[in-house]
Amino acid sequence: MISGRYTFWLARWMLPWLCLYAGFASATDDCVQWRQVLETAEGPVFHRCRPDSPVDEVMIQTRFQAAPERLYALVTDYEAFEHFIPDVLDSRVLEQDGAVQWVYHHLRFPGPVADRVYVMKSTSAAAPRRAWRVEWALSERVFPQVDMTAGIRPDSLSGFWEIEAADSAGMTKARYAVHVDPGGLVPVWLVVRMTDRYVQQVVAALRRQLGE
Repeated sequence: MISGRYTFWLARWMLPWLCLYAGFASATDDCVQWRQVLETAEGPVFHRCRPDSPVDEVMIQTRFQAAPERLYALVTDYEAFEHFIPDVLDSRVLEQDGAVQWVYHHLRFPGPVADRVYVMKSTSAAAPRRAWRVEWALSERVFPQVDMTAGIRPDSLSGFWEIEAADSAGMTKARYAVHVDPGGLVPVWLVVRMTDRYVQQVVAALRRQLGE
């Protein structure tokens, strides 16, 4: 039988760990939820926290006056990104295996922010009723044909497109999310503000490509 004194000391020792676990679980649950932070001409912008990063994930929800097949083709045409996606100086598909692509990006930003270079792994998946999900994240693979010294590699980068046919004929519903921690000395608040602006700029650029 365990004595009452032993039970008291055991409970006292475990309490901080239980509180820590409860706090972590609460934070993780909160990070599942998107919260709207902006209403913009391109659509509402949402944030959600990340338990693994001080930087929020940013998402824009929008609609396009085009078939979902056209939008899907555009957002996966990485070789053409430098011609219409903001800040992309160079974009190359290094390898492709079915629906998986390894893509090199060299991003150039205005002002004092240094260039960023990275290789990402992009995966596409189709769903019923003319819907697709495209997601990407940093890759650790090394490709000798690209110059990784041309800029700084981000500390983290990931995101997704969710694309589906809307109820109205010829319309598409889409969600575009980005999480980026660029590293360096860029403060968190500035990273989030830049990402808020960037997702709107990407949607506007896609509208122009679609001829809206």
